[in-house]
Amino acid sequence: MKEIKAYVRRDEVNQVVEKLHDAGAPGVAIIGIHPLDYGYEANPFAPHRAGLADRYRYLSVIKLEIMCTDAELEPLVQVIRSHCCTGNRGDGMIFVSEVLDAIRISDGARGEPALSEIRRRKEAGHVPAGTVA
Repeated sequence: MKEIKAYVRRDEVNQVVEKLHDAGAPGVAIIGIHPLDYGYEANPFAPHRAGLADRYRYLSVIKLEIMCTDAELEPLVQVIRSHCCTGNRGDGMIFVSEVLDAIRISDGARGEPALSEIRRRKEAGHVPAGTVA
């Protein structure tokens, strides 16, 4: 299993989360952050060439967290890249990590079955689209 952490611009979030859901992501956690470095300006309040709107845009970053199977990884990463890439500095970053285990609290399911039950419930219409799992 893998964990995807994607740092994307706030104005890209709605569309990319919908596309991730359509691509089969078992769930997406959406977290507002204030980045430093990784291509974002180190001090957003220091005077520089960018205008005020551009500086605010760098502060408006969302972290998406997605747990997925190994087979789902590349399609989900491609969804994020294709919908968040403008070719400009500050488009964001994607990090991928190994997940040792996943345990669903309600019934103790472990590993990929803990993720696949969420997907099965979505396909059966028991979990509304866009629900954070």
